[in-house]
Amino acid sequence: MTDVSSYGSHPEYLPDFMNDQQVMKLDLAENSALAAATLSSFPAATGDVIDFESVPFEDRLWWDDGEHWTRMAAELLSSYAQPSGRIAVIWGNYLMPTVTIPVDVAVRHAQEILDAGPHFWIYPLGGSVLIECLMDGQVTVVTIPPNRSHAV
Repeated sequence: MTDVSSYGSHPEYLPDFMNDQQVMKLDLAENSALAAATLSSFPAATGDVIDFESVPFEDRLWWDDGEHWTRMAAELLSSYAQPSGRIAVIWGNYLMPTVTIPVDVAVRHAQEILDAGPHFWIYPLGGSVLIECLMDGQVTVVTIPPNRSHAV
């Protein structure tokens, strides 16, 4: 990730639908709290991807194209998020602020989320899993260690 001082410096990189009232953009303190409860629970491999060679994961999937990703995102969110709940999208760079959005909005705009930043994490708020999405099409679901998944 880039320097903390650049956090959220380019919200214009977010998809247009994220300017809706239903989307909350997290400030640096809120982002830090969320990261402490989720991403910081795992060792990093090269860069800022989770080191899955040292951490067991629940599932690993691959998307082929945008249409496949859209179906996969809908299936993952229906499995791991409350239908009326919210998810956080944590981007693989600090330029775009982390956002929280309703699950149904995320499902409808899954392709736009992928297009905005093909390296990101999805955290169903209040849940116990983190979903890592990489630009090569790899999607990995991992359980957050107990007592770490209740922030935000």
